Amino acid sequence: MYWQPSLRWAQGDWCLSDEGKERKKMKNGKRSFILTEIILGMLVVILAFFMLYNKNEDKTERIAVIIPDIEESQWSAFKYGLKMASQEYGVNTILISKSNINLSEDEMEVVKQEIDKGADAIIVKMTGNSNEYSQLKKIQKKVPIMLAGESLAETKKQSDIPVTEPDQYEMGVALVQKLLEKNNGNLSGKKIGIFLENSNSEADLNRREGVCDTLKGTGAEIVWTVSRDEEIKRNTTLQSQRKVDIVLALDDTSFVEAGESVKQNNLYGAIVYGIGNSTEAVYYLDARWAECLIVPDEFTAGYQCVAETVNALRKTFYQMKNQEVPYTVLTRDNLFSKENQDLLFTLSK
Repeated sequence: MYWQPSLRWAQGDWCLSDEGKERKKMKNGKRSFILTEIILGMLVVILAFFMLYNKNEDKTERIAVIIPDIEESQWSAFKYGLKMASQEYGVNTILISKSNINLSEDEMEVVKQEIDKGADAIIVKMTGNSNEYSQLKKIQKKVPIMLAGESLAETKKQSDIPVTEPDQYEMGVALVQKLLEKNNGNLSGKKIGIFLENSNSEADLNRREGVCDTLKGTGAEIVWTVSRDEEIKRNTTLQSQRKVDIVLALDDTSFVEAGESVKQNNLYGAIVYGIGNSTEAVYYLDARWAECLIVPDEFTAGYQCVAETVNALRKTFYQMKNQEVPYTVLTRDNLFSKENQDLLFTLSK
């Protein structure tokens, strides 16, 4: 006689009573309910994301650009780059001059005011200190920030806040290399003065470092280094410094002042080499009041500031990067050459 499995055994429920089968059904139903809830929740999140994304797509982003002395010609190419990028990317850039702002506290107040007015991002040229940098890092958690022209002197090794600028050190190197080229590689006995606008400017300090490193072993002597902010404090002038053979002016303001001093015959025969980005600087080179002018590409700087900021505004989890811009070495030999026509055009805008 053979044992016959019951119907429940054959159906796989051999170990379940009617009550057990009911519990199994309830458990399976609960799992299905939870799974359905999870899927619905995910759909709601995805829908909300796309609604927010489409809303942002329809909004014209507002970028506040805070730069000093905005009407001066040294900012012409930068502003032209801002304009071109703003048109291409469809953003609204608001230019705010800080020509009357002397303290970093006032400068930070302007940044905060623009955010309160609805700025979606900030492009700013800072002249402050590490405390100001710390404040910017906090603000950066709310809106994207791009530094224009230089980072802060006391924090140059930090890269938490991106910066758009040329290689400042290499421009200083290039300046001395052109000086060596013009003197057949021999600077022995030459006395040199270094002139810069701001002793706290990281850009000027890095340029000076490039100059000093490249002058080592050339036989030249650096007689003095003077900054315009120190001139004001000490009530001295460029003309009151000891006589030198060559003045290296490391920024546009210094270059223009040195060029004007040569024009007025107040530098006692010194030759001027320098860095600048204004039509006035080009004028002094063209008029033979200076021998060499290195021009950072401020048009590209302005354009890249906007382009990288837009990336941060429109791309989820985007990490802004430092943007390096090129520079051009100008002498009277290549000043009006075909390859430099675009550069001169942007300076005159």
